[in-house]
Amino acid sequence: MQTYLSYPQLFLFAYDRQIPSSEEGNGKEWDALRDRLQIQREANQPGDRDYLFQNPDGQGFYLRYGVGDTQSLMVALMPHSDETSQITLLSRFRQTLDVSANLGKTWLILGYVNSRSDSAHFQAAHAAYQGFYPSKAVPAFHPSKLLNCSLYEVRESPQDGKNPDPELEVILICICPSKSALKRVTDLYAEWLWLFLHRHEIGSAYRNSQRIKTALEEQGIFRPSSILSELPQLLPASWENLQNLPNLQSQWSQNRLILAHHHAGLTGLETQREALTTSLRNYEKRLNRIQEQLKDEIATSDLKVWVEFRDYIAPQYQAELEQQWRGFKMGLQRQEQSLKDIAVVLKRAQQQERDRRLENAIAAAAMGVGTSTASAISGTEAISKLSLSESPSEVTPTQMGFNYGLVLFVSLFLGILFAGVSWMGLNRWRSPR
Repeated sequence: MQTYLSYPQLFLFAYDRQIPSSEEGNGKEWDALRDRLQIQREANQPGDRDYLFQNPDGQGFYLRYGVGDTQSLMVALMPHSDETSQITLLSRFRQTLDVSANLGKTWLILGYVNSRSDSAHFQAAHAAYQGFYPSKAVPAFHPSKLLNCSLYEVRESPQDGKNPDPELEVILICICPSKSALKRVTDLYAEWLWLFLHRHEIGSAYRNSQRIKTALEEQGIFRPSSILSELPQLLPASWENLQNLPNLQSQWSQNRLILAHHHAGLTGLETQREALTTSLRNYEKRLNRIQEQLKDEIATSDLKVWVEFRDYIAPQYQAELEQQWRGFKMGLQRQEQSLKDIAVVLKRAQQQERDRRLENAIAAAAMGVGTSTASAISGTEAISKLSLSESPSEVTPTQMGFNYGLVLFVSLFLGILFAGVSWMGLNRWRSPR
């Protein structure tokens, strides 16, 4: 297979989102790349200026652009002349551009062959990929057209919405029939900078949603026993016979904490859902803008791979995320309603417990008062009989006062003692069953 491509060029589009409170970031790697390319330090400041550089394999330009908390980097390399060059230089320069980007990267390989044959373009694209990744087998190519050039997207795994880490690195190969066609394609790089950004934002939102989903699954949100695990066993057929009230209160409080964590996860999932929707809308606007620029050459520019992403791949991510969010939301609403229902039972049980304790207290007090009264009457009668049997000279007022005081003290002690025993007994035998 041909291993040469006329005027091969390599574009790297890298996108990085700053992480709050993180001192270590990918910006330092980008600074190191700037130094390796021997570009002046002011290129470190995001802006809209291209900085040219020289490389043993060719020449190129470097651009950093910042919007909000997102940094965009574009680096391009092209040969010194338009003579046929070895594609292996792409692999060497790819290693030079080995930088991290948490939102994702898009590699764009361009070149031309003196042929309009689709098969010749396909063979050149295969050779370009092998020059880019010498150690990898060539995966599936998805073809489309751009200004009469063959544009291929390399997909190493099916984009069915179930890839756990989609869109982190995208590879595009564009093979043109002439150098003039290649030049017209490269004039669109400013549009690509934004189009690829929105694509990677979609992929990032989807990846983040899967991380949140995994975390919620680990918390057991999809398992019926994850929340309200012991509460049903603690609830009797009738709340009037409620038992284990302290245990139930403890379980209810714990499940409220679990529900709060699940709500936090749901909020995070909703944030990613909104971010994906916004990014998809921005992607569509940018693609429409490119199509508008090419409307007079629509016959040579179907942009199929980018249209497929807008119409098929990204909506799959969106639909899956929407389904997950709705499923979580409905599940949490049911769990929240269950806890509210149990809170009503708890309130009734607590009121019943207060009423029962008040009744027990009144009953115990009545028993204590009755015991004390009976003891006082009995003691008084005994002292009166003893006084009558003795002569008046033998019973002094001091003795009478002492005797009646002793009777009063004993009667009060017996009343309090009996009231306490009655209180404990009533609370034991009249507790909920």
